[in-house]
Amino acid sequence: MAATGSLYSQVMEKIKQKIITGEYPTNSKLPNEFELSKQFNVSRVTLRKAIAGLAEDGLIEKIHGVGTFVRKPRKVKRIISSASAESFSQTAAKAGFKANAKVIKIKKVETPENLKTTLKTKVALYVERVYAVEDEPVMLERNYFPLPRFTGLEKTDLSKSLYQILRRQYHIKELKSRDMVISVALASLSEARVLKKSVGFPLLLLQVCVEDENNNIVHAGKHYIISDRYEFHI
Repeated sequence: MAATGSLYSQVMEKIKQKIITGEYPTNSKLPNEFELSKQFNVSRVTLRKAIAGLAEDGLIEKIHGVGTFVRKPRKVKRIISSASAESFSQTAAKAGFKANAKVIKIKKVETPENLKTTLKTKVALYVERVYAVEDEPVMLERNYFPLPRFTGLEKTDLSKSLYQILRRQYHIKELKSRDMVISVALASLSEARVLKKSVGFPLLLLQVCVEDENNNIVHAGKHYIISDRYEFHI
């Protein structure tokens, strides 16, 4: 195995990928330590560190005297960093989930007053999407993209990873968070309907502003997140 990065983290990632792809299905028993250490060409000490890390992430469970079993991840974990912005699809994949996005609304609108200075435009493209993990809604995002820069985005299949689309279609090399504010909000009727929660259900509210490598604004908006399926690491 290559010597880039910590060896145990590489083993963690390889096992995680096998879990995500279904090679190691939920509730299945992992091969024993001897087989895994031989498969990844690492010592048992390294393997045990990798197993401990996966257990901490909720991907596996070690039962003494029985074995190690694949478990359904409990939460999507996101590491907050000002250095880069990460799409929900990427965040979910790292946690062992496959996320699906559904477009609820997309239209050209007058830029909200509180965002006109930030977006530096009078007209924006409003995109509202809901992300689901294992068929359960997890996050509702409401983003505004400055026009005319992102003309044509409304014709793109936005059920795919948005940031991959932006990089490919608009040649954006880097996406980074300019401002990010985390607070708590109570679900309104519209948010409750989409996220399948009751009105007044407490949600994590993430106010975001993302820019490119030239410090130009890519989008700004609000993301409403179900807290029992999502957690932030700062």
